[in-house]
Amino acid sequence: MSKIKDLFNSGKFKSAFIPYFTLGDPNYNDSIEFGKTILDNGADILELGIPFSDPVADGPVIQRAVARSLKNKFSFDEIFRVTKEIHLHKQETPLVYLTYFNPIYHCGIQTFLDRAKEAGVVGLVIPDLPFDTKESETLFHELRKRDMDLIHLVTPASTKKRIESLKKTSTGFIYYVTSFGVTGERREFSVDLKERIRFLKDTIQLPICAGFGISTPEQANQIAGYADGIIIGSAIQRVIEENGQNSPKTKDVLADYISKIRASIT
Repeated sequence: MSKIKDLFNSGKFKSAFIPYFTLGDPNYNDSIEFGKTILDNGADILELGIPFSDPVADGPVIQRAVARSLKNKFSFDEIFRVTKEIHLHKQETPLVYLTYFNPIYHCGIQTFLDRAKEAGVVGLVIPDLPFDTKESETLFHELRKRDMDLIHLVTPASTKKRIESLKKTSTGFIYYVTSFGVTGERREFSVDLKERIRFLKDTIQLPICAGFGISTPEQANQIAGYADGIIIGSAIQRVIEENGQNSPKTKDVLADYISKIRASIT
């Protein structure tokens, strides 16, 4: 049984809080401190972004974060070092990478997975990897050998047939994209969001975690009423963007924001 499955079966929360931020923004050592702060203030799962030059699923806030991160010299050694430091701070909290397929392929699938697992990562979200490809099938089997999860994205445009088909290579949880478009903060969500999430839970029989656009405690509280998890990235990345040159202040603002979201979905 995977660490993520154990967490959702534990009954510790009404809805999991899954924050996201990009590693290396503004630098790798500050990322360690930001990760520790997020873990200390209410993350149930922490999603770490590996910077990539063409983040097609991401909106402007995260695109700028990636650009800042890539001003540092990109290094897998640094990515895995920082990840392990964050993991060692609170080992019971699952870590997940959000990355595109190119970095995994460049590193080598088996090498990447071995090093990610050793650093404390238990699952992958790969926005540009369709589930019905040879690469996805290969990756799924390699992950299962390591007790790691392949977490697929489902969008409002996903058909029933496609949703039923991706059950074969889905583990951990489903990342449900709440609205069309790229990541970013939004004021409103689709009127059928609740029904869509319930349909997914019945069809796939995995926890359904909602992301893309959630930013306020009020939004998190609303969606936590029917989703198994709340994923927030752009709002967290905006805190780092606005305060990142002052690391102590960034940690204070992050701690306040994370704790408010966690309290809203308890």
